[in-house]
Formats: sequence, C-alpha cells, structure tokens
Amino acid sequence: MSEIKKADVSLIVPNFNNGRYLADFIKSVVNSTVQPVELIIVDDGSADDSLSVLDGFRGVDYLKVIRFEKNRGLTAALNAALDASKGRYVMRADPDDILLPEKIQKQYDFMEANPEVDVLGCNVIYFDSITGRDINNSNFPLSPAMIRKAFLKGEHGIQHPTAFARGEVYRKYRYQKIFPGEDYEIFARMISDGHSFANLAEPLYRMRVHPGSSTSNLKFSHIQTTFKFRDQIFHTKTSKTWMRLYFFHILFYRKFQITNHLLLRYLFLLISILIYPGKFLNRILYKRTY
Repeated sequence: MSEIKKADVSLIVPNFNNGRYLADFIKSVVNSTVQPVELIIVDDGSADDSLSVLDGFRGVDYLKVIRFEKNRGLTAALNAALDASKGRYVMRADPDDILLPEKIQKQYDFMEANPEVDVLGCNVIYFDSITGRDINNSNFPLSPAMIRKAFLKGEHGIQHPTAFARGEVYRKYRYQKIFPGEDYEIFARMISDGHSFANLAEPLYRMRVHPGSSTSNLKFSHIQTTFKFRDQIFHTKTSKTWMRLYFFHILFYRKFQITNHLLLRYLFLLISILIYPGKFLNRILYKRTY
C-alpha cells in the first residue's frame, strides 16, 4: 500500500446538525490526493447524530473533534478551530459540501509557488442536495486586483468555504459574532490591511444547495449587514436603493439556482441579469484575467 501524502494544512470545519452529510464530506477529505495534517471539526452543540457519525471515523488519525455542549454559533466554532489549528496553511470547508480530490493538492501547490498570495479560493460547483444534479458553476474573479475590486464594491470576491490561507495570516484575525456576513467582514479586513487574494479558475469544491443552506435563505437584512461592513471598512457610503437592487439581483439568481422548472429558472436568471447587467458582463470578463 502506497503511503498517504499529507500537506502541512489544517482543515477547519464548523458543524451544526449536518449529520446526514458528514460522512460524505469526511470521505471526500480522506479520498483527496493529498490529505491535511489536521481535520478539525468543531461540533457546535448538534442535536442530531453528528457525534455518532464522527465517532465512526476514529480511524482517521488526523481527525480532531472539538465539542461544544451548547450551540454557540458559527463564528465561535470557526474561532475555536482557528485557535486549535497548527498547520502552515489553514483551509476552510463546510460539512455539507464535498471536496474534489485534487483541491488540497492544487491549492497547496499554488500557494507554494506564489508566496505573494495570502488567501486562495477556487470556483465551486453548486449541486442540488436531493437530486444530486449540478446546477451551475461559480465564476469568481481570479486576480488579486479584481478580487480587491469586488470587495470594495461590497461583493464577495472569494467563496468562503474554499479559502486556503497562510496560517500566520489567518490566525491574526477573528470572526466577529455576526451571521451572515462574517465571511465578507473578515476577508474585507484582510483586503483593507493589504493582504493579497487569488482564486483558481477550476471548480474544486462541490457546494450543496438544500433548504438549510445559506444559498437557499436570503433576507434583505443580510445584504444590509454586508454593505454596512463595506462602508465601515472601506469608508464608503451605500444607498438604500442600491442595497435593494442588489438584494433582488441576488434573490432572483438564487431562485434560478434552486428552481427545477426549466422555464422559471431562466426567467429568474434573466430578471437577475436585467437588474445588474454589469455583474453578468463581469462573469465573462473574469475568465480572461490573471
């Protein structure tokens, strides 16, 4: 049997009541071409079978489980995982998603070859939890300049659970006690402090869309919170009108993602594009950057 290759990477994962998906997630880590030296899963007071599922993976020698007796929230779980991490790199993932086999290897190799980059993401494949159907791929900006531009506009320049960061950078920061918006806030602060971000064009992560996922649940207050952080961090001023337009752009785009009726899907996509045509054009232009 060939020796399992490991990279000096701590994979941090917050879990709350994702027992039904945990086994598939952990198997995707175990089946990676290169495995992390640590898989730190913080169970945030789950009331389902999460802990028994985790017990079934005791044979994974690099799995470390931190258990909260009571639910303390996503950001507390993320901070506890960060505190416990020791790897040269720290990468994020969510327990209801799937790592593609080469994700760790390709992100690790990129970071080793590009010491000027502090945080690296990648594109994702959104898939339907019930049918397993691929919905669509993300198309995040690739270059540091374009990612910075996205954050300055109050948009996400990187998909949070794909982040692969230098440990000494990631551990300098802490997630604020906010949700949602915690991902934009922490990365925007890093951008503001001068840290460099990049994305791999290849989708190396499968993101599950289900009723409990953030992709399926969006409120105007979520958008308000993100733009509030944008204005605080970058000293800008966002109008309520633009917040509402952006909210409806995202709302209809997510309706496109989660609706199975073909005609309705593309109607929702068209409405989303008409509300914010610049975003659609950027999706095309981003393919040509970096």
